[in-house]
Amino acid sequence: RGPAAGAALAELLRSSRSLEILVLSENPELGDGLGAALAEAPWANSESKLRDLRLNGTGLGPAAGAGLAALLRSSRSLEILVLSENPELGDGLGAALAEAPWANSESKLRDLRLNGTGLGPAAGAG
Repeated sequence: RGPAAGAALAELLRSSRSLEILVLSENPELGDGLGAALAEAPWANSESKLRDLRLNGTGLGPAAGAGLAALLRSSRSLEILVLSENPELGDGLGAALAEAPWANSESKLRDLRLNGTGLGPAAGAG
């Protein structure tokens, strides 16, 4: 739970060269620990094959925005990202979307699900 789970996930994502699909859905207790893991990995791993990441209902909050921005800016393999049902993401997610993945010319992202993430009108401005 929490920071301990986040640290373990960060290590898994940093070191894995074969993981393609990770589903952590409906684990609201992950919350900030998962947000911290997103900020650290796997974006430092240029060999990552992660293509499908499902984080719906994981309790992500505004602090996860920086990790999501890093993921979207750096990933060369991610095709599907599901963030639905994390209502506390809100402005943190809006800031992440404002800068990425559009800045990543190698992005393969084709499916981004954001329903129930607390995005408001400010997320569309820019």
